[in-house]
Amino acid sequence: MSKSWQCSRCHREFAKKNQQHSCVIYPLAKHFKDKLLAKELFGHLKKRITTAIGSVKIESLPCCIHLVSSYTFGAAWAMKDRIRIDFRVANPLKSRRFWKTLRMSANRYLYFLEIKSKKEIDRELIGWLNESYHFHDQ
Repeated sequence: MSKSWQCSRCHREFAKKNQQHSCVIYPLAKHFKDKLLAKELFGHLKKRITTAIGSVKIESLPCCIHLVSSYTFGAAWAMKDRIRIDFRVANPLKSRRFWKTLRMSANRYLYFLEIKSKKEIDRELIGWLNESYHFHDQ
């Protein structure tokens, strides 16, 4: 991860100097307590990102699990029978898979979707995550 600033307290890396954040680190296992399917799906998602896109750093926070390349490109939430993820891209996307979308600025869109089975971690999703992963490289 190329960095411009690292917090001296929690050692997380950020693109912006003195970026506001929480230094609280939350054990990853706590996100998956009594959520075996979510743990399995998250593991499969991480493996697919690593093999199809590139290395991914996992930052486990109390709110969610951040997916980090050279910046946070997505997040995941463990739920009883699924995982919910979000990601950001520069262009509008259309899909019935999104349960929520937000236009954050003229060139930034935030998408939310839920994954209930490994087959949903497909080529389409990996394509969107690839775009998000490289969003700041553009």
